[in-house]
Amino acid sequence: MTATDARRTVTIRRPTAPRPEPVAAPTFKLDGPISGRRIGLRTDGAWRSWVLIAGEWDKMLRDAGADTLSVETNAQVGDEGKSDRRNIAQWSDEVDAGIVGLGTCGSCTSFSVQDAVTLESHSKPSVVVVTSEFETHARNMASFLGHAGLEVLVLPYPLEARPDDELRAIAAEYYPKALELLGAGERDQQCGVVGAAS
Repeated sequence: MTATDARRTVTIRRPTAPRPEPVAAPTFKLDGPISGRRIGLRTDGAWRSWVLIAGEWDKMLRDAGADTLSVETNAQVGDEGKSDRRNIAQWSDEVDAGIVGLGTCGSCTSFSVQDAVTLESHSKPSVVVVTSEFETHARNMASFLGHAGLEVLVLPYPLEARPDDELRAIAAEYYPKALELLGAGERDQQCGVVGAAS
């Protein structure tokens, strides 16, 4: 070995490529008042608690000057599931923004996220509503579908066994946050709180 050989530099390259940056689909906001807008509410016939909360929000939205369009899903697979997904795609065309729920079990969380992503794929502001027990699953599912920025509203868990008056109180408490996540104006949020108290 010569002196020249001893001074050579060896470069060790990493055997793996760097991780690609995640690609996330765009998210959308109302960026203005809900008055005069059509706000969609997607319910699920399986959850009495969510039907009641969504019904309360429907009243509050109307009190704030919005038009509402509700759609209820009842199936996840088979012909009925395919029909529900077609209905969600059509509903997504007909609304300016939407609130989708309820993720309070594994499969209902998955399909709630999927339906909220359908809204986003129609360039509409979207919020998926889940209970705290299923927040991580909802966020993971949204990321898996390429929608890591999907707005997730987290309600307390469990909801289903609560009496109606507790559910109405939860609806009133979380309604302003739902509006905020949609990008509704501050005035709408104040109107919602007033509407909830009346």
